[in-house]
Amino acid sequence: MKRKKILKIISLICILILGWGLVWSYSVTKIVKKNSKNSNLKNQHAIVKNIIVTETQDGKKYWEFYAKSGEYNSENNSIRLNDLIGNFYDKNEQVVVSFKSNKGTYDEKTKKVILDGENLFVGKDGSQLYADELIWQGQDKDILANGNVQFIQDNKIITKSQKAVFNSNLTIFKIIGKTKTQLFTDESKKKKYTQL
Repeated sequence: MKRKKILKIISLICILILGWGLVWSYSVTKIVKKNSKNSNLKNQHAIVKNIIVTETQDGKKYWEFYAKSGEYNSENNSIRLNDLIGNFYDKNEQVVVSFKSNKGTYDEKTKKVILDGENLFVGKDGSQLYADELIWQGQDKDILANGNVQFIQDNKIITKSQKAVFNSNLTIFKIIGKTKTQLFTDESKKKKYTQL
């Protein structure tokens, strides 16, 4: 009974923090947009904490992420973010990929999300993708992975490479360059191979 009550309290706290982040990001975005209209202000920077960024198209959620901190640069219309978690959605607003990253950049012109540092993508089927850099270019475009790419699918297929290309929901992939691929049926061998 106590555990259930604690979980409810933790959930409520998380909801309040996310709500506060939405209000904060809305107000910062409003200020940045207002200031960018002033022709005397060529290059604006805004430093924010606890930001939620959402991209929508035709009234549908395209992607959404939360970052502990970030910096907006109006000169190149980009947002540099730190400590991110988020989701990418399909056309039916279903989560197709969730991710966690140390750092990332969102370019407002190209709508491209570049994650660099320690990155993890997890597909809705449970497949896992690790890489030094991951580039999300849209729902209908491939995900590009660069540097120390490791992909685990169905807990049986494990690949390592320097580069790879994945479809937007991690179900089809192409590994590039020097690669190593193994199939496992024994869980203990898989764990030994996938230690990061």
